[in-house]
Amino acid sequence: MEIGQDALQTLSAVLREGTFEAAATVLHITPSAVSQRIKALERSVGRVLVRRTKPVRATRDGEVLVRLAEQWELLVTEAGQELAGSADGPPGTDRPLVHLPIAANADSLATWLLPALADFHRNHAAAVEVRRDDESRNSEYLRTGEVLGALTSIPDRIRGCRVQPLGSMRYLPVATPDFLATWMPDGPTDAALARAPMMLFDRSDQLQRDVLRILTDTPGDPPGVYIPGSVEYHRAIELGMGWGAAPTVQIAGALADGRLVRFTDRHVDVPLYWQYWTVSSPLLTALTDYIADAAATHLDPVGHLSPQARAPR
Repeated sequence: MEIGQDALQTLSAVLREGTFEAAATVLHITPSAVSQRIKALERSVGRVLVRRTKPVRATRDGEVLVRLAEQWELLVTEAGQELAGSADGPPGTDRPLVHLPIAANADSLATWLLPALADFHRNHAAAVEVRRDDESRNSEYLRTGEVLGALTSIPDRIRGCRVQPLGSMRYLPVATPDFLATWMPDGPTDAALARAPMMLFDRSDQLQRDVLRILTDTPGDPPGVYIPGSVEYHRAIELGMGWGAAPTVQIAGALADGRLVRFTDRHVDVPLYWQYWTVSSPLLTALTDYIADAAATHLDPVGHLSPQARAPR
């Protein structure tokens, strides 16, 4: 089996761009040459690597080689830095930055993750790209090789990756005092929860619906207010648009000064894991350390998870 760098780069371009024609434009070759490279690579490994759909999709065997292509590019770039004597120390204008794509959920990005990434940037010649999505999509990004690490809520190891437990984010059901006086004067009764406006992140926000189910045996179908942004979601609750479950790390100040009220002792804990490529990359190792250190400061230990553990926003 022979796998050349040109073939790997072509496979990566086809899957990134979605069509053979678009990949040909990026690679400055003809679509026929792209097709020939993919066919030759498939013959070499004895596997079908792509599904010829629109957009083109990788097979499971293709995903393995896409990860190899991205890992190769990362290692080559880091090796270039070392040969140029610029691998160590903080970044400067004369140093190339290594592209590091990762995936994260919105609430982590809005609370504890961004400062960790900023610290990493100040000390390493790298440019992080964050893809924000839920945990199921984050796992798919890892499988297809589009990111080198991802925050997920499942401990199951993805092929070719390591898993590091980070901790858990606790979500508390909260609302403003005025909202509670209007919509829940007798507390979170079944009748009140059935009619009170409920904040949701988007149409796929299962966490909020899970919270509703632990609060009432007859959840019904309360009116939903959709705010698809972590900071904006929190602010909408503070403005009295509805009640919602928000991370403790995000609402501690609002709870302390009475802008928000926790109206039940129930909560949902969301486990977070950092999954990342099994590749010997100094930058990836450093990024993992920064993320783990920040999580240890801001998240609860994974061992303290409640039975109500769900996927993060």
